[in-house]
Amino acid sequence: MSGARSPLSVGAAHIHHRVVTRDPVLNLAERQHGAISLGQLRELDLSRDATRRVARSGDWERATDEVIVRRGTPRSVELELMVATLDSGPASVLSHHTAARRWGLTGCPLRPIQVIRESRSSRRSSLTDLHIVRCVPDSWVTHLDLLPIVRPELVAMQLFGSNRPATAERWVDRLWSFRLLSGPSILRFLDEHGARGRNGVAALREYVAERGPDYIPPASGVEARFMQLVGDECIGMRRQVDSGGVEWTGRVDFRHVSLPLIVEIQSERYHTALCDRVADDQRRAQLVADGFTVVEITDTLLFSDPREVIARLRAAIAILRNA
Repeated sequence: MSGARSPLSVGAAHIHHRVVTRDPVLNLAERQHGAISLGQLRELDLSRDATRRVARSGDWERATDEVIVRRGTPRSVELELMVATLDSGPASVLSHHTAARRWGLTGCPLRPIQVIRESRSSRRSSLTDLHIVRCVPDSWVTHLDLLPIVRPELVAMQLFGSNRPATAERWVDRLWSFRLLSGPSILRFLDEHGARGRNGVAALREYVAERGPDYIPPASGVEARFMQLVGDECIGMRRQVDSGGVEWTGRVDFRHVSLPLIVEIQSERYHTALCDRVADDQRRAQLVADGFTVVEITDTLLFSDPREVIARLRAAIAILRNA
């Protein structure tokens, strides 16, 4: 019959035009512990009326006049921090003691929630202790547990700027022992952003200068656990060893006493937030080019399955001894 479509052609046309799209509002909220700001809705090109409809929808509930939360989202510390950060204005980032606590310094208070933000907005929040700064470089901001947060080097400067020197030194030593920062990473931060007059810069410079380039911080719980494990198995390893070929490649976590075997322990929680994948790959490739075998394990594996850690080490040692 003229003009009629067969069932197959109708079905094909239906399939062709059926495009499943992901709701950008839900997509963003899922990456922010279920929260989203009205400003972010506008950045998603929603009209003013559409923004109002989303905010007033039964699927969302008001956390503040600026932030809404997907109804049914479990209450958590992460949600509290996300709401406070979003409520403080665009590009706000966890900082100071709050950031230090999230990086593992349990002695630092989580609250009042401290954030930094550039001065381009006049927004203020009753939920945070807001620090307005001239510039928050993208290179010194990351995400940890989906929360925007300043990197440990910037935290170190803020700790020196807001605490007694002895207290700041103790806390930054712990960040160093956790391998969240190092002498070179602090110096790189100071070279890029350590302008004179910034609160904490002079004290941080003095802290690094006093320790020198060969400083080895106190062993962390992870390092102590690894040394105990390999000691029990009579595997000789040295901690925090400078390594490389013709040129210095870097300080590695552990190196075998006689074989070209290096062990690097990565924090399952922190490594992704801190990782410069290109630099990591280049460093690993250089160590391999220098003749080393590199074994990487996570802190989680170290504590949860020590037998697997030892099995990996013994396999690498066997290969090197049979080479």
